[in-house]
Amino acid sequence: MFKDLFKRGSRVTIREPPEERFFSSIYGYTDIKKLLMRAIVSKESLAILLCGPPASSKTIFLMEMMKGLDNTCYIDCTNTTGAGLIDRLFNNDIQYLLLDEVEKMIKKDQNVLLNTIETGMLTETKISKTRSKKLNNLKVFATTNNVDALSQPLRSRFMEFRLPEYNHEQFCEIARKLLSKRLGHSNQIADEIAKSVWNEMNSKDIRDVLSIAKLVHSVEDVSWLVQVHKKYGNLDSC
Repeated sequence: MFKDLFKRGSRVTIREPPEERFFSSIYGYTDIKKLLMRAIVSKESLAILLCGPPASSKTIFLMEMMKGLDNTCYIDCTNTTGAGLIDRLFNNDIQYLLLDEVEKMIKKDQNVLLNTIETGMLTETKISKTRSKKLNNLKVFATTNNVDALSQPLRSRFMEFRLPEYNHEQFCEIARKLLSKRLGHSNQIADEIAKSVWNEMNSKDIRDVLSIAKLVHSVEDVSWLVQVHKKYGNLDSC
């Protein structure tokens, strides 16, 4: 289930807790990491909501799960509909449903999740045709920047945990860990990207760090790319 979390035949004894290895790109949150690891390995269905401001690693938790677990379905809720979500669940064997910015789904589409989280049953009715599917041991992990934008019935299905915003030093440490692990960047390049995103782009979103990091090869590249970003708009929207 855990990709590369434990390697067979290794002669090295790792004393670091498995949740720290699994969520190694994330700075701090030791207790949240432990809680999420227990949820991942639980034999029960459950739903957990991580809420808080953009600079709090909510999305990184989902990204680490997407890369480290089998049978996952990651959905950016800014670009999905209830019908699209239903099709994904019907057509795939999904154990871990990862919903980023779940509040961006309109209330009607949020309602698709209600019965599924409550009972583990996925049901769709179209005119005279009904189909259903049992989602055994389904785990739903979601993030939101604004918990008040969720419908109250959907919000009641989740265990909520509010993550505080990182400061600048912590933001830089996240960038070092994430960019070293994902892209092999040096700490020097990671620090320059984090500093530029924080100060020049006035952003605390780690996704902006990743967007810049994918296109740079040196410290000099960072300043140039950030200026292009500021001049012409958001790279993620292109």
